[in-house]
Amino acid sequence: MNNISQILAIVVVALFAAQASAETCRTDSFGTTRCDNGNTYRTDSFGTTRDNHGNSWRTDSFGTTRGSDGSTYRTDSFGTTRDNHGNSWRTDSFGTTRGSDGSTCRKDSFGTVRCN
Repeated sequence: MNNISQILAIVVVALFAAQASAETCRTDSFGTTRCDNGNTYRTDSFGTTRDNHGNSWRTDSFGTTRGSDGSTYRTDSFGTTRDNHGNSWRTDSFGTTRGSDGSTCRKDSFGTVRCN
């Protein structure tokens, strides 16, 4: 999984988790993403992202991310990511990711992702 796919996977996961409240997440130099609500995410060398609740996500060679909960995420050629529940996310040229449910995430120059 390339860096963009990892960031997108973490942003999508963060957006999904942040539906009810604002969330701030930061990835450290070891690749662990910690969020202020207690969630942590780590992507291993095989490209599998796991959280601290037993969930995992993996992106295959076709660009489809599958979650251990049965969720799937796919990014089309226009940069829109859709899941298998009718939700979608798109990142604009300013780096803001907007969800179809009105949620937004933005990664700042320090690597902190803030969602609301």
